[in-house]
Amino acid sequence: MAGFDAAIISILDSARFLLFGDAEMRTFTIAAIIAALAVPAHAQGYGKSGGKLGTKSDEQLAAERQKKQNEENEYKDALKKVPDQAVKQKDPWGNMR
Repeated sequence: MAGFDAAIISILDSARFLLFGDAEMRTFTIAAIIAALAVPAHAQGYGKSGGKLGTKSDEQLAAERQKKQNEENEYKDALKKVPDQAVKQKDPWGNMR
């Protein structure tokens, strides 16, 4: 346990130095924290481009609509090929009466 306590004290001393040390170290620490928080937002496309990286052209949208319509038609055709099943009365107590 003594080693663990020493590690905690060492971490707290480092944090105290980073946050309450001289002005240059505080400035560097704050800049590093801001940069670390800004990287995920930039990676998601909220940077200078305004998030327009995922937009599609009209031809791509038309091709997707056509593909979706073709899939829907194929699905409906496949459903027409399935024979109708007779509807059975569901009476779980039918044998008991």
